[in-house]
Amino acid sequence: MTVIRSKQKTPYTPAFVGGVLFFLLSLALVCWFATRVVVWVQDQQNAPIRQVKLYGDFGHIQPKQLHGKLQQQFVGNFFKVNVDQVQQFLQQQPWVYQVAVRKQWPGTLVVVVTEHSPVAVWNNDYLLNKKGEVFKAPIEQLNAKLPHLAGPKGSEQDALTMFGNVQSLLKLHQFEASKLAVSERFAWELQLSNGIALKLGREDTLKRVQRFIDLYPAISKHKTEAIEQVDLRYDTGLAVRFAPPAVQPEKRKA
Repeated sequence: MTVIRSKQKTPYTPAFVGGVLFFLLSLALVCWFATRVVVWVQDQQNAPIRQVKLYGDFGHIQPKQLHGKLQQQFVGNFFKVNVDQVQQFLQQQPWVYQVAVRKQWPGTLVVVVTEHSPVAVWNNDYLLNKKGEVFKAPIEQLNAKLPHLAGPKGSEQDALTMFGNVQSLLKLHQFEASKLAVSERFAWELQLSNGIALKLGREDTLKRVQRFIDLYPAISKHKTEAIEQVDLRYDTGLAVRFAPPAVQPEKRKA
């Protein structure tokens, strides 16, 4: 019996080998390209900052001084500039409310600063912005005269709201408030720009202010001395304290 073996063709034909080589070459090329991209990105991240562009609507911040600090701190740094660190640095500067920082290729640091808008002095040492948030900045750098508010921690927003309500009522009658204080027990005391102090207590604050406005013409005509304080913590009526009369100097005998 004769066994005939069929000849099988080897799979390693020139076309197959060429395809494998082409695949390996393509894979190597892709890996090399990806490596180069990673290296390029790292180089860009580690590239030195050559200039800083500072933007913002500044009222109290001196842009030249702030720009100089940024230039000194970050320009020419060959290490990776961390945007978060730049933001943290800026948030520590006076008058800075919000910051947006980004790197612009090839070597520019773009900084956009939003400044605090102060509306009142708080407890003589701090400032309040429009949202009733406390911040620290040199009070002597204020561009305008601001009212003084005072109170315990956590009462900032209440004090700001109350001052706005009282001020609106007073302005209708040609008065102006300059100071407002709230105690730990939430009792209010108001001082007008003419120096009169109003004790308002804890309840019916605006009604008591209105009572003062209604009775002021009669109070001011009652005595010639200046009014120092008006106590409105009564259900009806009020108590008035007048300044002591000025002491006249004695005339010397000739």
